[in-house]
Amino acid sequence: MTIMRFDPFGEMLRMQREVDRLFGRLGPGQTGGGESVGVSWAPRIDVRTTDEDLVVHAELPGLSRDDIDVAVTDGVLTIKGERKSESEREDEGWVIRERSSGTFERSLVLPEGIDPASVTADYVDGVLEVRVPKAAEALKPTTHHVALGAGERA
Repeated sequence: MTIMRFDPFGEMLRMQREVDRLFGRLGPGQTGGGESVGVSWAPRIDVRTTDEDLVVHAELPGLSRDDIDVAVTDGVLTIKGERKSESEREDEGWVIRERSSGTFERSLVLPEGIDPASVTADYVDGVLEVRVPKAAEALKPTTHHVALGAGERA
């Protein structure tokens, strides 16, 4: 029998992909009839671990640093912001419009014992990188050996 290590981030991302696949990623105004259904968009993310950090990359093209908010609250990393839509004019003659706009929010539960003050973020060329130090260490399985008693029973 093989013992599989539980990977909470892997399971969470797998469930996110399944929900995305099941419901599709409809953006505002993509109901086919031209009316908005009020569904917000969500940026694509990648999450990986290094020897020291948990690293989150989020695709946020076209946003400025002022449009993005990164916070850690009660052990939950939250990335949120807003992509503003371009103003439309009747005479512009749009043929295809696929880029979503509006507010977004993505949240990930972090391992216990993470210092929120140690989390760093950088935004370059439309990609947000968030580094959570020591998260990889918190995810590693730990083993505690239990000492056996003398074996005498009453």
